[in-house]
Amino acid sequence: MRNKNTGASSRLLPVLVATIVGLFFTPSGFLHGEAAGGQSDVGVELGRIKARIARLEKEILQQQEKLAEVQAGAKEEPATPGAKSPAVFSTASWAKDERGPAAAVAGEVDKLLSFVVKIDGAGLAKEMERLMVEGDKGHAALQGFLHALDKDAQLGSRLIGKYDLAFALMHLAMLQEEGLARMAHAYFAATRVANRTLIRSHLYNFLPVFLEFHRGRFPDLEKDMKAEIFQLVRSGDKRVRTLLTAATWLDYYPAIEVLEERLEAARDFQSHSALILHLESRDDKDAVRVLRRFVIKNMHIRGGAVSQALVALARMSEPAAEAVFKELTWTKDAVAYSKAVRAQFSVPRNDGYTPEARRYLNSQVKFGDKKSFIIRLRTSNPAILAELRKTIDQISSEEVRQYLLK
Repeated sequence: MRNKNTGASSRLLPVLVATIVGLFFTPSGFLHGEAAGGQSDVGVELGRIKARIARLEKEILQQQEKLAEVQAGAKEEPATPGAKSPAVFSTASWAKDERGPAAAVAGEVDKLLSFVVKIDGAGLAKEMERLMVEGDKGHAALQGFLHALDKDAQLGSRLIGKYDLAFALMHLAMLQEEGLARMAHAYFAATRVANRTLIRSHLYNFLPVFLEFHRGRFPDLEKDMKAEIFQLVRSGDKRVRTLLTAATWLDYYPAIEVLEERLEAARDFQSHSALILHLESRDDKDAVRVLRRFVIKNMHIRGGAVSQALVALARMSEPAAEAVFKELTWTKDAVAYSKAVRAQFSVPRNDGYTPEARRYLNSQVKFGDKKSFIIRLRTSNPAILAELRKTIDQISSEEVRQYLLK
């Protein structure tokens, strides 16, 4: 079972809950900002949001039930005949540059930019929603707006850097999923060559979560995003953490050969770290094989990355990962042995591992490493620590015994 199955779903729930809470408890939220337009407008808007929240709460409850089944080890039941699937909304026909003649939408683009300049989240969300409903002409203006923000990094950064704007756009995403999917797909298609744009970086952080929640609803957008992730990872794009984080949210795992090549070629800790985290979430025999090879080859070269890889192996449920620790904890290489044992006990273990912990404390490893090991046991394996204290006479070093009893 891949770690992501529980990880992404559990991370998605607080994101959605925080979004819902933010809609009502924003100190200068967009609901308050619309009060100037009349009390009736506020009432209508509030009604729409309440209805949307009710639907989201129902979907969140369904996600929680699925998560509980996974955590309990329940096998996924086969789909029953007649079971409802999410209503598919195709965006393929709009996967092109929808900007149109610049002159035709210049006024609308300027209006949208003015809301960003004023940090008017309420006005921006309301105007973008109007344009989404308007159809082709409105979407042409929205594309012009996104491309204009790409040309002004300072202005574009406000979309997520300014609280009012960020929450207003989240509000828009809740009410206009189809419009947002169309807008995003068109923008992605238009910037496929020049793919290092500011707005793209924002969308890479948001869209995978959006698509995860609306799984199966926007298959065209999801398919194109996965294809682009694969192409960029394979070509050696340096934004490996962003790309692989997005891939994990989408439950997408690029070919293992590509990941192995990237891990082999990486020369900095950030790249190593991103690749190791993704392999951990993959949690299969291929991932274990790649991580083992990396650990063995770099044991005395890349200390931090090797330690992270060992901890990743310790967290994995794939049985092959345990075989790696059996190999490394009986090696004659003292450095490899020490690192492997500390990683192995960085996650909760049953009391059957107590003899292994005792063997480590009686080994020739430096006292400083043993102290670090005991400190880690206090938080990750208190039951094993308690058992070691009960059998303190089996610890050979007086110094270690004293520290163990602290």
